[in-house]
Amino acid sequence: MKRRDFIQKTGIGLAGVFGSFALRPFGVPLFANSRERPNILFITTDYQAGEDIPLFGSPFLRMPNIDRLCNEGVVFQRHYCTASISIPSRYTLITGQYPHSHGAHDNTGAWVPQGSPLFMEQLAQGGYHLTGVGKMHFNPWDRMAGFHERIIADRKGNSEYDSGHMDDYARFLAQHNLNRMSYLRKQWLSDIFGVYDWPFADEFHIDHYVGEQTVRAIEQADSNRPWFMWSSFNGPHNPWDPPARFSDRYKRMDLPEARAVAGELQTKPPDHTRLRYNYTRDVVDRLDQAGPEESKELINRLRAGHFGGLSFIDEQIGRIMDALEASGQADNTIVIFSSDHGCELGDHHNIHKGNFYERSARVPMIVWSPHRYSPRKVDTYSSHVDLFPTFLSMAGLGISRDLGQKLEGFDLTPVIKGDDDYSQQQAFNEIRGGTNIVTDDWKFSIYPSDGSGELYDRKNDPDELINLFDNSDYQDIRRQLTERLVAFYPPLAGQVEQMSSPVFVERDIYRWESGKHILPADAPYQAGKTLRVNANINSNGDTWGSGPLMAAYISGVHGYSLYIRDGYLACGFRRWGRDTLVLSPSRLPEGSLRVGLSVSRDGIIRLMVDGEPISSGKVEGLIPVQEGHDRVMPPHIFIGYSPAWVNPIGGYDNDQDITGQISFVELQLNS
Repeated sequence: MKRRDFIQKTGIGLAGVFGSFALRPFGVPLFANSRERPNILFITTDYQAGEDIPLFGSPFLRMPNIDRLCNEGVVFQRHYCTASISIPSRYTLITGQYPHSHGAHDNTGAWVPQGSPLFMEQLAQGGYHLTGVGKMHFNPWDRMAGFHERIIADRKGNSEYDSGHMDDYARFLAQHNLNRMSYLRKQWLSDIFGVYDWPFADEFHIDHYVGEQTVRAIEQADSNRPWFMWSSFNGPHNPWDPPARFSDRYKRMDLPEARAVAGELQTKPPDHTRLRYNYTRDVVDRLDQAGPEESKELINRLRAGHFGGLSFIDEQIGRIMDALEASGQADNTIVIFSSDHGCELGDHHNIHKGNFYERSARVPMIVWSPHRYSPRKVDTYSSHVDLFPTFLSMAGLGISRDLGQKLEGFDLTPVIKGDDDYSQQQAFNEIRGGTNIVTDDWKFSIYPSDGSGELYDRKNDPDELINLFDNSDYQDIRRQLTERLVAFYPPLAGQVEQMSSPVFVERDIYRWESGKHILPADAPYQAGKTLRVNANINSNGDTWGSGPLMAAYISGVHGYSLYIRDGYLACGFRRWGRDTLVLSPSRLPEGSLRVGLSVSRDGIIRLMVDGEPISSGKVEGLIPVQEGHDRVMPPHIFIGYSPAWVNPIGGYDNDQDITGQISFVELQLNS
């Protein structure tokens, strides 16, 4: 079922939805004279939630230029990004299709499939000159994708790898003996990873660079040809690094606290926990080590960097608007402002993106052209999938029947012009195996792969803290909303029928043979538990080998190993990335032995041979229990060896294999 057919069947008003362009042949412009056709300036940020503008409940934000766009423009108050991760969101923007059509569900996505529609190509064929400035997140990063010219500043970066990303911004920095690592190295020097004040002159910041290049492109635009320009800022995406003059005012404020309750992640889909730990894990590890008051201060500091970045970008938008007016092009330019997706900043114990919460999925959407459209606030639902046909409609271009069959969004120009009959009563989002519907009353998501889901009562639980998905009192609501999701995307029907939660049976003792790699999906969760390891070993000759008898590795942050080195029995215990080592006082005797390791609740480590303790040490405590689903945080376990990608816990080397000297290893855990 096509989305338009579905919406007709579910009672959504469609008066004026297709707009005036739908009946015109493609390529025949609405405007008789090309000079009458408006320029379109599309400005986007990265990581800006819908509430991150003063109008939407954040009056503490200093963003005078966004305030101006809101006061003089059409503001969509229920606009969703369709996919709350950069590549899927941007691919929806450029194709007018949902992720299930363009194929990208995460940032690992390749380019869109051959034959996918691109609004840039359609506008170019219709006579527009297209310029892309800043971050596009295409694959590869320097793909033109229908633009006539691109000024590329494609990412702030996070590691030394990014210094090899030689786009236009990198070449600009190189002219001043700088590169991305000139500022990225400060990430590791701050109290919370990635939060620091910009260390150089404003002009070297990537968001200033995007603003400056947009101003130059506007000043150099051909007044005899309509243009479309996408000015795409990298911020306020982390690292959170605005100049101090923008973040200092927020550092002094008591900013809104995170919407979160203890234990919340255990009531939410497991993917929320995976998201928490899969990107800049240093941040959440720092928060988990902190007490409640310190954690609150850290979140406040992070948010000050985020909001300071927004104020810095707002200043660049002011410069862009000044350039439009100074060049005499403002009256004939439609400005559209939005963001690729939002971010959580501590809400629901998450920092980044990739879920369906309001701070992640709802984004700003403002259309400014005072000579065309009267200021108003719009309550109908809309999303990024609607922007492709809206751009074409604003440009006065028709749409072919073939293209119309591929597009899954609707033209928003009727509602922009004030058509009160226009109505979409829901929005859909897809990401990372999840599918979501938002209505006035409910927000509902399903993750068929692990049998989980979310159901929030939007009127009684606007902060989305209480998941009603498994509540028996709401099963009828769940059934109705599931039917609507299946109608939206029919292949979900089979997936829903097979939905079931995975079951992991905890045992008293786990036994593994030598040479085994136990994946996290099959490994027991160990945080917060006392442990005892026993291994039956044999020297198989006149000397002992060196290597791990058992290594339990939890994302490089926590774990332990029982190993042999130069004939000595040893233990390495890692807690918050710090290793404690315990070594036996003498070499192991030759022959068959039963060796062991135990860690008690008070952090006492004991090494044992044939049941007798031979050495001990002390750590601060057990492997810490961190926020989230238990089953998302079990370790990789290796018996007799450790692969090259593991950072060894203890004094053994990864190229050492002693599988031939191990009969089996047993693990006992107690809560």
